[in-house]
Amino acid sequence: MIPYIDLHSDTITMMHCPMENLERSRRMVNIERMRRGYTQVQCFSAYVPTGHYPEAVRRFLPWRRFCFIADKKDWLLKRHSDALFPVLGTEDLERGSKAGKIGVLFTIEDAGVIGRCESRLDEAYRRGVRIASLTWNHENTLAFPNSRDAFVMEKGLKPFGAKMVEKMNELGIVVDVSHLSDGGFWDVVRMSKKPFVATHSNSRSLTGHPRNLTDEMIRALAEKGGVMGLNFAPAFLTEDGKRESRIEDMVRHVLHIRKVGGSGVLAIGSDFDGITGNLEIGTPAGIPRLAHALKKAGLSVSEIEAMWQGNARRVLEEVWK
Repeated sequence: MIPYIDLHSDTITMMHCPMENLERSRRMVNIERMRRGYTQVQCFSAYVPTGHYPEAVRRFLPWRRFCFIADKKDWLLKRHSDALFPVLGTEDLERGSKAGKIGVLFTIEDAGVIGRCESRLDEAYRRGVRIASLTWNHENTLAFPNSRDAFVMEKGLKPFGAKMVEKMNELGIVVDVSHLSDGGFWDVVRMSKKPFVATHSNSRSLTGHPRNLTDEMIRALAEKGGVMGLNFAPAFLTEDGKRESRIEDMVRHVLHIRKVGGSGVLAIGSDFDGITGNLEIGTPAGIPRLAHALKKAGLSVSEIEAMWQGNARRVLEEVWK
């Protein structure tokens, strides 16, 4: 079986009970299920939707929430040190596999948690963050979100957001454009000196959700050396309204993205514990079923290996060097 890197899950953020851990947890992602699915590295996001916070407390409460999640991540790494280890640099991508452990890569979903304080990005890096999305579904201090409002969708990065893209390149934090406006996406294409990613987004030409990428965006992302993680959420896979996430639709999206951007742009970004519905693959244990379906659909073993880990590793190594 092929070990894989999953670029996005919300598992740790959803652990509201202080003593909840990853040992046989009822969450989609736990240690047993990751082992059954051959997880090499699981990205766990600190999901903090800054737009949900009242304006009066937005300068400090989202950051406080981020710090709480970071503390939870650190506690889990200690609690499960026999099974998990932190991924902080290129050397860690191999170290865990050799030790029989699963890598934990910490990310931010909505970099608006830093407010207008540049030093908080330095602190986030110190706390282990190595990937950060510029927005979630609300405007923040950096940029504007994806939207069905064309006026909002055309807006680009704010001056502070442009500055933070530059700083993320310098620090070694991968820029994530999932949830970003189209205008913001094209600003990142122009401004980022390093490859960037869409950790959990699919094809907009197949499923017309603004969270997905257009063919033009997929080509641009591929040309920048980036990747996009296949999202397992029903809303980003199909427009039939049945709230079903089917393997056949995942395959359909992968084949289209491969045709548009090449197999080098493919990756996995399940969004486990951040999605609901009737999920044909609802835990890491089901990931090998997708590999089997893709092989049956015509992807070579080398292409599947690249999608499972090689492409994401290439981006991480390029940004972190």
